[in-house]
Amino acid sequence: MIKLPIDKGAFGKFVDDSDIFRLTQDAMKIGLENWYKDEENQFVESLRVDFDTVMRTYHFYNTKVSFNKDFPFEPALDSITCIIAAHDEEGDYCLSYLAVFDYNLNIIDHMIF
Repeated sequence: MIKLPIDKGAFGKFVDDSDIFRLTQDAMKIGLENWYKDEENQFVESLRVDFDTVMRTYHFYNTKVSFNKDFPFEPALDSITCIIAAHDEEGDYCLSYLAVFDYNLNIIDHMIF
């Protein structure tokens, strides 16, 4: 068995202490609101409801946090990725929001998929 380069307890403490899911949720709300303002018809077509209904009735689930080393960059880019999934009132999956942070917890990229 290979020894992991990170302590699982320290990783869990980082997730809790950094409040990374709240940071990601805050960014997701802004991203969804901007999408709705810029492309209301596409937003409603994709999510079947308006922005306020999404925020009021959809369920958001903390899905994943990971440390990454992206090798297409020189030098390789160290980052933290956080993903939140959204499900509608019936529990159907609707979207995921992915935020990429630098090690100072500044968002350097994000996407809705």
